[in-house]
Amino acid sequence: MRRAVTVIGLLAAAGACIAAVGTPEAAPQTSTAGPSYTLLEDADLVHNQLYAAGQVPAVPCHVPDRPLKTHSDIQLSADAMLGCLERAWTPVVERADASFSPTALYVVTVGAQTGCGEFDGGDDAFYCPDDSDIYLDWTQHVEESPDDRPYESAYLLFVLAHEFGHHVQQLVGIMADDDDSLERGRRLELQASCLAAAFLGANQNTLDLHGDRLDGYEDAAYFGDHDHGSDKNNKLWSKAGFAAKSPSACNTWAAPAKRVS
Repeated sequence: MRRAVTVIGLLAAAGACIAAVGTPEAAPQTSTAGPSYTLLEDADLVHNQLYAAGQVPAVPCHVPDRPLKTHSDIQLSADAMLGCLERAWTPVVERADASFSPTALYVVTVGAQTGCGEFDGGDDAFYCPDDSDIYLDWTQHVEESPDDRPYESAYLLFVLAHEFGHHVQQLVGIMADDDDSLERGRRLELQASCLAAAFLGANQNTLDLHGDRLDGYEDAAYFGDHDHGSDKNNKLWSKAGFAAKSPSACNTWAAPAKRVS
């Protein structure tokens, strides 16, 4: 069963939620219409060394093939996925002249206290910049039947890869500015999805992203909303990252406004 994808996001320091086409073979064009982003001169955004850090490596990764029914099931699967993400991104972050530090993953329910305030249920998961940790509502990832498993497992993988993309942004200095505009939020979210796609493209075979599992990932990655950008642009950036297997395809900050709407 293919499910509608609910919003994943990023929580700011104050606890407010920031909103977290063909088949392009390279990054979306970044120079045709001229970017409108007001902090375009910020080197940490536009000229970050992350873009020249090379491809994300394929890493050894074993995610348990088990039902996603209980808190324990989802915790075990999510922890395994987090280990894959850390092994893959550590050398890339270090090649970007940044220090890698791990993030903690908390598998919780609505009402849990987080480093960015109470988890209010507006998101399936979010990354909190205040404590550099990921919070996941496990009740949003329970499979209804065994037929759902390929889609649910791929959706969980995308959600974690997206939130880990925010952690990468934090480590390399992309989250350092304090602009809270909608455009900044969309550029941040589309970049996190592109970074997720770069990891998943590099590890497509390791993670068995084929058939129904690939369909499940694409259903999630190509879905947009007001805060995360349009379906068209989510698809564009996700396809670019997946094909390139590299953050070089993910410079949303140098893209014209129409590519991040």
